[in-house]
Amino acid sequence: MDFGIFSKVYKQYTLKEAFYKIKEHGLKTVQFNFTNVGLSSLPTAIEQQILEQIKEVIDKTGIKISVISGTFNTLELDESKHEMNMKGFSEVVRAAAELRVPFVSISTGSFNQEDFWSPHPDNHTEKAWEYLYRSLDEMLPVAEAQNVVIIIEPEQANVVSTAEDIIKLFEHYGNTKYLRVLFDAANIVTVDDTGHLKEKIKKALKQIGKYTVIAHCKDCIVSGERIEFAPVGKGNLPLNSYLKELKKYYGGPVIMHGLAETDVKYALDYLQNGREE
Repeated sequence: MDFGIFSKVYKQYTLKEAFYKIKEHGLKTVQFNFTNVGLSSLPTAIEQQILEQIKEVIDKTGIKISVISGTFNTLELDESKHEMNMKGFSEVVRAAAELRVPFVSISTGSFNQEDFWSPHPDNHTEKAWEYLYRSLDEMLPVAEAQNVVIIIEPEQANVVSTAEDIIKLFEHYGNTKYLRVLFDAANIVTVDDTGHLKEKIKKALKQIGKYTVIAHCKDCIVSGERIEFAPVGKGNLPLNSYLKELKKYYGGPVIMHGLAETDVKYALDYLQNGREE
């Protein structure tokens, strides 16, 4: 298992500077975001010179891009914005194929039109699933044509929030190989799991670990009232127990996020030395 990090943690630098700083930490891979080359996260046009620049930096630094972020609100209600999102998604998938990156990550969306990472009371209704299916019906043929896999992360504020939701989604699409899981323990647990975090993570991995092709590692402080995200090693999520359980199903990169550049050294020490909360 190699540790990696979100490239956005270093977005204040040029791409070359960012990747060398990542390398200095001993990290080998990133989840890439196009903000690192001065574009939006979901650009509708990516010039060839930008792709050549990314290839050159990869060659010089040896840092691998394991997955590219292609997130947007799949429950977008404005039709013109929906069409723009689909254009951007197609462009990111095309870029992923040219960069030989096998995965593009997406959000499963929220009816909260201001912030699709925020909850909405209708996110777990059949109407929400219909909107999600509508988007994926357009997205899957795009991904398949480029031989790129769409990866979905269960997220409490989005339509797909549980392992059971993943299974429902995969059954709907006949378990297509172009739809797989991005697993993040911090997004699986809820306030109801206080005191039983290890059990909840273990159960979820047993259900969907076999579908996991990318894993995230972020931390949080879980109480009976709320969940607050925290830098890796500074919350109360049982991260080392999570990684130990994860290894039963998955051997790929573990991408850290939800932390600042100044937190990286501490996070790696915490994880690599197997310190348990």
